[in-house]
Amino acid sequence: MHLPFVTAQFHKPDVHLPGKHELASATEAVRAQLPEPGQALFYGGLAAGVALSLLEWPVALAIGVGTAVIGRERHE
Repeated sequence: MHLPFVTAQFHKPDVHLPGKHELASATEAVRAQLPEPGQALFYGGLAAGVALSLLEWPVALAIGVGTAVIGRERHE
């Protein structure tokens, strides 16, 4: 397209789509960071307690962080 004093150029974007191997390694990396089902249920219970105003959020945060720190020390 040519207009006086203006030239527009359109380019096809260069998009890289991941292959099966890249998706598999990304999936494994995410799974390694997720908590176990029991831990997820515990943290979900804390979140539900805050949402239902059974716990104040600073208390739930302290319980969650404390549990995570103790769990990591046991795991290592």
